[in-house]
Amino acid sequence: MRNTSLTKKKQQMNKIGIIGGIGPESTIEYYRLLIKLFRAKLDTKQYPEILLHSIDMTEMLGYVFNNQLDKLVEFLKIKIQILEKSNVDYVVLASNTPHLVFDKLAESVNVKMISIVEETCKAISKSGIKKVGLLGTKSTMSKGFYQKVGENNGIKIVIPNDENQNYIHEKYMDELVFNEIIPETKKELIRIINELEVNENIEGIVLGGTELPLILKQEDFNNLKVFNTTEIHVNAILNKMLN
Repeated sequence: MRNTSLTKKKQQMNKIGIIGGIGPESTIEYYRLLIKLFRAKLDTKQYPEILLHSIDMTEMLGYVFNNQLDKLVEFLKIKIQILEKSNVDYVVLASNTPHLVFDKLAESVNVKMISIVEETCKAISKSGIKKVGLLGTKSTMSKGFYQKVGENNGIKIVIPNDENQNYIHEKYMDELVFNEIIPETKKELIRIINELEVNENIEGIVLGGTELPLILKQEDFNNLKVFNTTEIHVNAILNKMLN
């Protein structure tokens, strides 16, 4: 028998568009988690409607790493406009790094956007934690956009030293983006985080790269709260989807 109540609810749901492929492995996780949480929250065997536009990560990162931010905004704007034509209600970037230009991008498009940075900082604030470490690509760690939003939420965000940032970035781009999970890399990432805990007295760690949860888990740390930005973002997306 058809569940008319659920069918009506689905008709009233907001339509979500995802800019994915940045990188592919974390986009798969976004898709998997959205479906899993949707079905659990509504206690249904049905599936949500999601529009996914997978883009060329190499081209996007070229603009990021060469500091061509106007070109980055224009590149992402064109991709978002493709989703806009499908009448989505919200668009999300399934990656932390392009949030470097989130504010300018959000101003340049008509559709509403959900920021992974804003949602993560809200989650940290809600937890009561005041100081966290941040891991991600070199741009995510060093460009200050996470720190700015954190400060607006009463949170101090600190990053590893330059040598450790370079190591994290290299392993991120050469291994994690391709879903290569190497035990030695995990061990070194944990060492870097533990060093931040000792030197900076952090209470939590932000996995500010959507591939980082593939290698780092809450159970890897005794005292630190792990903030999985993919999971936080997906929960925020689901809330907007269900309005």
